[in-house]
Amino acid sequence: MIQKLETMKTQLNSKWYTMLAVFAMLLSCNGMAQVNRTPSLSKTYPQNQAGKLHARSSGGSVAVFAHNKQEVIINMFIRKNGMLLSPGDPEIKEVLSLYDVDIEKDGADIKAIIKRKVDLHMWKNAGISLEIFVPEEMSCDASSSGGSVKATGVTGHHQFSSSGGGVYLENINGTTKASSSGGKVNVIHHNGNVSLSSSGGSVNIEESKGNIKASSSGGGVNLINIHGDVEASSSGGGVKVSGEAAYVKATSSGGPVRVDIRNLSKELYLQSSGGGIEALIHDGENLGLDLDLKADRVHIDLNNFSGRSEKSRINGTMNQGGIPVYMRSSGGNINVIFSE
Repeated sequence: MIQKLETMKTQLNSKWYTMLAVFAMLLSCNGMAQVNRTPSLSKTYPQNQAGKLHARSSGGSVAVFAHNKQEVIINMFIRKNGMLLSPGDPEIKEVLSLYDVDIEKDGADIKAIIKRKVDLHMWKNAGISLEIFVPEEMSCDASSSGGSVKATGVTGHHQFSSSGGGVYLENINGTTKASSSGGKVNVIHHNGNVSLSSSGGSVNIEESKGNIKASSSGGGVNLINIHGDVEASSSGGGVKVSGEAAYVKATSSGGPVRVDIRNLSKELYLQSSGGGIEALIHDGENLGLDLDLKADRVHIDLNNFSGRSEKSRINGTMNQGGIPVYMRSSGGNINVIFSE
């Protein structure tokens, strides 16, 4: 049994390393750094205090970048028939006539709202994207119904959403809520509590300090190297969690659930109706656990155990109990591995 569990541990670690490599490759392809392009139009406002950015586009993407200047720069990239219009192009005025454009400064707040005012059925190749540079200490409320939303380097209270593409965030500080109904949600390096959801793709976060709520009905949920409590769910794929967490709740109706957790102290709740469950619990042999596990087969090395132990059901305590550990799988087996 011990040899079998060691083999499963090796396989589980191998899966995690593979996933990390693939995830890093995918994130690096998203191109968070801005591309050197000449905007069609540009406006600049002084910003010598922390404020809030309100940015919307119904015809293109929105990208927000922190910089070390006390000013906000709003670049508009106007396209027609798939071509970016250069400054001074007479067709800029024609495209702008199809939109309500509201760009202004009100105290510490900056507003950049691009909204269609006509049916663009005949103008489906016309659009306006925003690229905005802000001081680091600036909260952001940014959304797009025609493209992706990207942000990097900002600090504050943030909300990002897209119904036309994905949401891509990097080096964000503060509290963040991000959602997409048109693509995936990807986050690299987040410091603070975060809530992520997608109905159009997967939800991925790598390197996070703070509590996480993540859900997807369009793909899997992958939380890598996290430090904080976790609530994660997916009806479109599997759920994978690795890092340090006192509390983890992970459920899936679309795939397996896999966790690799250190510093468990509150509760571990895992449930899958779309696959099996694999749990690697560091220092688990020394923890007081209240075990309630049920699946087609349950594999676990029990030490100092008291209770009921059957091939498909474990109900009892290890080390006199303490931390609730609940696992249910109706689509596969449960494999629990204790590691140093």
